[in-house]
Amino acid sequence: MSSSPATIRDVARIADLSVASVSRVLNGHSNVHPDTRQRVLDAVKSLGYIPNAAARSLSTARSQAIGVVLPDLHGEFFSELVRGMDRAASARGYMLLLSNMHADRKLAGQAMGAMRGRVDGLIIMAPQLDPGELAETLPVGLAAVLVNSPADKAHHALCIDNAAGVHAMVAHLLQCGRRAIVHFAGVPGN
Repeated sequence: MSSSPATIRDVARIADLSVASVSRVLNGHSNVHPDTRQRVLDAVKSLGYIPNAAARSLSTARSQAIGVVLPDLHGEFFSELVRGMDRAASARGYMLLLSNMHADRKLAGQAMGAMRGRVDGLIIMAPQLDPGELAETLPVGLAAVLVNSPADKAHHALCIDNAAGVHAMVAHLLQCGRRAIVHFAGVPGN
């Protein structure tokens, strides 16, 4: 026998309260009597209620999600980048939705378009797109931060200074007495 998941209306019925009162408790409002809060929490526990993210998104006009569009997901660089983003987002009550564009211009547009309506903002790493392509691809009206991407005046940008990083590493190696330094380069233009 399968039963449908409990709804906010079920919680209100069990707690003998209005849906609005239950909503205030679940949304952490401070103007709730402690007894009311406890009745809601008890009902939530007894029903095993889990708030519906889609319904909450409709009522608050927020998804509590951030879209992240990357050229690729393999490798230590991208995993560390995503780990840091996830840590910062989680601390603020957000989840990440990841998409991989495989360094393909067409897939970049599809990935960013698919995020529209599902996320409150985007973090985009699209170094392979030229500024015009990026401007055409970004969803209008959706907040975005560009990482190592062609900068424009409409979005905040974060650029990793590869040249300064190389200079710092070489200076460190020279300071340690190393003289035979080898560099394995990545893709041209990076």
